[in-house]
Amino acid sequence: MSTTESSTRGSRFRQQGQSQNGWPLVFSIIFVGFFIGYFMGFAAKDSLFTDVDDIAEKVVPAAGRELQAKTLAPDGKLPGDTVHTVFTSSGDHYQNFQTRIMYGTYKLVQKMPGGERMTGFTRILHRTVPDLLMDEVPTFHVWDTLDPACDGWCKYPVVNRPNAIAQFFQAVTKNASMLKGAWILMAECDYVWMSPMKVPGDAYDPSFPAKQYLFDYIMPTHPDAAPHIQRLFGKDKNISLVPASGPAPVLMRWDDWNSIIPDYTAASARMELDEPMVKQLAWMREMYAWDVAVAMNPQVKIDTQKPPDSTLIVQPPFDLGMFNASLCHYTWGAIYHEKGKEIYRWEKRDYNELNFVVKPPQIKMPPAFKPGWRLEFDVELTVPRHNLVVLYLTQLNKGLATLKDLTYRVAELEKELAEWNSPEAKEARTKVVLPEKHERVIKYLGFSGIPIGSEDAVSKN
Repeated sequence: MSTTESSTRGSRFRQQGQSQNGWPLVFSIIFVGFFIGYFMGFAAKDSLFTDVDDIAEKVVPAAGRELQAKTLAPDGKLPGDTVHTVFTSSGDHYQNFQTRIMYGTYKLVQKMPGGERMTGFTRILHRTVPDLLMDEVPTFHVWDTLDPACDGWCKYPVVNRPNAIAQFFQAVTKNASMLKGAWILMAECDYVWMSPMKVPGDAYDPSFPAKQYLFDYIMPTHPDAAPHIQRLFGKDKNISLVPASGPAPVLMRWDDWNSIIPDYTAASARMELDEPMVKQLAWMREMYAWDVAVAMNPQVKIDTQKPPDSTLIVQPPFDLGMFNASLCHYTWGAIYHEKGKEIYRWEKRDYNELNFVVKPPQIKMPPAFKPGWRLEFDVELTVPRHNLVVLYLTQLNKGLATLKDLTYRVAELEKELAEWNSPEAKEARTKVVLPEKHERVIKYLGFSGIPIGSEDAVSKN
């Protein structure tokens, strides 16, 4: 088409548009354009308006989509019988060996009947740097810890736990998708999953109480502990109301956790500034802080139970069977003696080196039972106690058998740590809003707000 011809046609069109007889043509053009646009939009609707399932197909692996479908009820709420497991770790070799066992056996029970209710799992890593398990275990990383020395051994390795738990729950308030269960179980590294967790009932029915474990060695009313517990709880309050438990294992609802965590964080922080309290309550002081916080929140209905009633844990080798529990807590070593001589030993404290994390060995099973053998503290080894050890070590070894060799991760982690410790990365972290430190948390148990967590902490679950 020539320039002259184009100009002539344009002139004609303008003339027709200005004339009264040109309006039908204009309306025809608009009408045809509308329907062309409508049909083009209809044909492209799948690209322009992707529904939730289509998005999931693109960004969520098939296994994740299946779990997601089981997680959300039609009304958008998490089903009342689902459980999200949470636990804390400093990421050292000792705890990482246990973590791999715990997560390995967790995945085993997910495949059992009832395992579909085990819908979430998060490790809260309180460590200044990433660790070896970041890619294997779903992790929420709290890098701004209260005591950075606790990346390794420190005077009180548990000191970072309350604040790290608080940061995780604060993060969930900002991103509810991090939470996959209506019940939240706080566990520990040294657990072996034997069966799916039994829930008290529908989490949305307030008549069902939460659950926690009764530890015989926690004694709030003991004459040595009572004065300190009284100071924390309040001088006019009845300390017999303070339970003998700890923050793990505990199975509670979201609202229950949010009620107790501020007081738990504050009580623990105050203890660390009180030298006589630290000395007297010693290693268990963080557990006592939890108990005081529970007592300060009587609106939270919680049963404190031990075997055979507990649905949470049993503690081999001293308990007599699984009873109603779902987990074994191997805080005590299974060490057999005959006439004062050690003849068998399984002790978690022996497994504190990197090689046990990278390539966990199978644990040697105990010999066949023989009457007259003794356990630690000169306790009699009975047939039920021996059978429980055999039962949980069999499950533990099954979990170990599923774990892959992490030798390749050692070199990868070295590169990651080099990047993490680069000047640019350190500078970026200084710009993040950091959590409250101990001295800023203390408000004589009047603390009413959870510390704000690190903005770059990421949940992979």
